[in-house]
Amino acid sequence: MNESIVKYWGEYDSSIIFCEDKYVDSPYIAEFYNTISGFSYVLVGLYYLNTSIYKTAISQILLGIGTIMLHGTLRWYGQLADELAMVTMMFMYIKEVQQISYNWLVLLYVLYAISFDLHAIFSLIFGVLLVYQYLLANCLAKSSGLHQKVDYYKYTMILGTLCLGIDHIFCVKNPNFHTLWHIFTAYGAYLGGSFYVEYKNLITNI
Repeated sequence: MNESIVKYWGEYDSSIIFCEDKYVDSPYIAEFYNTISGFSYVLVGLYYLNTSIYKTAISQILLGIGTIMLHGTLRWYGQLADELAMVTMMFMYIKEVQQISYNWLVLLYVLYAISFDLHAIFSLIFGVLLVYQYLLANCLAKSSGLHQKVDYYKYTMILGTLCLGIDHIFCVKNPNFHTLWHIFTAYGAYLGGSFYVEYKNLITNI
């Protein structure tokens, strides 16, 4: 990358930097394709906004905004918005089908805040929430006959996670594997949302 390129948002100070070349496609967007693909989360959230999981849909929209902020600026405040939204969305998915207090979400925020500069801690928090949410959904799916929807969700999230790993470990730039992570996980959110809507409708009508 040409070091003479002006960094519109200033020097990068997020605790994690991604593989995509910076300020190449736009002088105002640090990572163009990673930023644009963040809109996929917003679209999924809008799709479910008028359903029984509207609270989770709001968190998905906020995730999209946070993703756009992070990759558009690579600044600490963008990272804060993105990662808090990721934690919030996973919590809201769990809360859709399990009676848990918002105090747990506050505790997660505190754990995140005291380890903000350690991206590995955030990854652990998010990973635990993701696995627990999947195991919970899988258990409910088997008992309700909706297991196929959760299976599709699982495969999509696995593909997305593989893309994330390739981007971080090997830094392959063509294709952009972090953008693929956004696309696969947004589609996973769509599939997961479909399961939660159908499951909640099913138990409501029993």
